[in-house]
Amino acid sequence: MSRGRLALVLALAAGMPLPIALAQKGGGAGVATDDTPGKGAAATEPPPVGAATEKEPPTPGASATAATPDLEGDEPDHASTPPPKEKPAPFVKQPTVLKDGMLRIPGGRFTMGSSDKKAPPNERPARAATTPPFWIDKTEVTVGAYRACVERGGCARPPRTSGACTYDMGDPQLPVSCVPWTSANAFCLAVGKRLPREIEWELAARGTTPIRYPWGGAGTACGMAATLAADNSARSCSGKKPARAGAHANGASPYGVLDMSGNVEEWVADWYADSVSELSPRAGASHVLRGGGWLSIPSLAKTTSRNWGSVREAGPNVGFRCARDD
Repeated sequence: MSRGRLALVLALAAGMPLPIALAQKGGGAGVATDDTPGKGAAATEPPPVGAATEKEPPTPGASATAATPDLEGDEPDHASTPPPKEKPAPFVKQPTVLKDGMLRIPGGRFTMGSSDKKAPPNERPARAATTPPFWIDKTEVTVGAYRACVERGGCARPPRTSGACTYDMGDPQLPVSCVPWTSANAFCLAVGKRLPREIEWELAARGTTPIRYPWGGAGTACGMAATLAADNSARSCSGKKPARAGAHANGASPYGVLDMSGNVEEWVADWYADSVSELSPRAGASHVLRGGGWLSIPSLAKTTSRNWGSVREAGPNVGFRCARDD
């Protein structure tokens, strides 16, 4: 027996107390920049059916004056019994149809929001939700598609095009960024579509099982999504800009929708409400952003992650995709 071990045995036999060092585990912090539109909360837009809430988002912005797409029929379905507690769910590939760059989502009943007690309050409580079938873009709107709309006179040039904004980077396959909600809404209407409702966006991202990320329950990896490499990292998986639209095929949702986690946060039609269990207000100061972006930490790029931004928010982490009725 070594001298050190013998001394330890003798000390214990004599009843002498031994000092114990307790190490407290520390959590990783997210990285915030002036270009990041906000973290942890979201913006929601009004379905015209249902009572409005007067709750204001944590950071009020300017009142919106842009036309809002018709959200008739987007009233949440409040179940008589709460949905089951969130637990690791299997990835279940869902049937769909691809046409003109859009995927048909069959609609139906699913669990919206998170049952994780550690999730941000605006993701809770989870509820049973129902939506009819709809179509959604397979990828985020690209610089090339947005430029074409500008050249036709149907869209406004982004208010910011320099720095990390993608419009003038010379790559038409990048997702267009630095586009405010008003311009995103105008683009979708100009091409015969609309912004997706928040309930539609979440179903397209997670399918009918409560998976944490579009590809399943595991945390983000650089092969799956363009986000910051880790919650405690300042390094982006895609360098100094988002990845090309659709580049992360391994990160597809159960319906095959791409880049629903990371790349750019995506505007949806709804005004912001403090919880997914609330009806969206008919008007407000901020709209919902979903999915996180290339400047987001992975834990804020889940299928349930909600953020918000004023109608004039136009940062390099912000983009959009379009949807349409079935």
